[in-house]
Amino acid sequence: MPSGTRIVERFEQRVGLRSHRGPAVARHEMAFFLRRIALLVGSVALLVLGGAIALSAFEDVSYWRGVTWALDTVATIGSIPDTQTVGGDATKVVLTIFGVGTMFFVLVTLTELFVAGDLSGLLDERRMQRKISQLKDHYLICGFGRVGRQVAQDLRLAGMPFVVVDDNPDVREHAEEMEVLIVEGRGSDDEVMLEAGIDRARAVLACVDSDAENIFVTLTAREMRPDIPIVARAAVESSERKLIRAGANEVVSPYKASGRTMASLALIDRADGADYRPARDSGAATSRTSAGAG
Repeated sequence: MPSGTRIVERFEQRVGLRSHRGPAVARHEMAFFLRRIALLVGSVALLVLGGAIALSAFEDVSYWRGVTWALDTVATIGSIPDTQTVGGDATKVVLTIFGVGTMFFVLVTLTELFVAGDLSGLLDERRMQRKISQLKDHYLICGFGRVGRQVAQDLRLAGMPFVVVDDNPDVREHAEEMEVLIVEGRGSDDEVMLEAGIDRARAVLACVDSDAENIFVTLTAREMRPDIPIVARAAVESSERKLIRAGANEVVSPYKASGRTMASLALIDRADGADYRPARDSGAATSRTSAGAG
């Protein structure tokens, strides 16, 4: 991707015109910038050292004098007098052209680093990691879909600390809205789970939309912490047995749970002679009123 396009995209992210990329991308971009800066600094060093050899040979001066002369030329300071030979003049022209171009590219790279926001993204990640490292007896929510978000809301209402683990960059907006601690990655990755503090966690909740991924999350968590309680989500009945064999202590099927709840409410209301009426509160699922209450 061209550098200009890269700058424009990250500027749009900075001002909110494009969705923010997470810390994992910030780490990748930081590594890319560091490699590019190292390459450019190395190029400038080679240019100065090579120019010093040429200037010391053409102008009959010491090598150190050639280094300072080449550096003065590359930096466009102009404090050293002009060369006296054709070879020295040609060397200064080459140093000026390539040196100024390389130095300008270094400045553009540094400007892109600070303006585009990758540095701030990396700093935000480190601040989040410091907060996570201070947690103890917290819950790990692997998967931040609809089920994971509901689990997070319930844990927050209960006043319990938790960390979200999810590799989907789209869920980061929901995490930022809820102001939760999030580690980008898969719950089946050992390094990601260590980063989320599984060694200090109280329990793991595997809430990924994929049953297969929940099995891998359960296997990973059980291998890393044989004593930790694991509650896993299963969409199909056949996955429940596999999750138990993988090490889950409890397996919950959202569809079974909601179906049983609806059936229980219907049976209770029918036995009590209750009547359903539309709920006025948007947060309420049902509203039951006695038939004799009018």
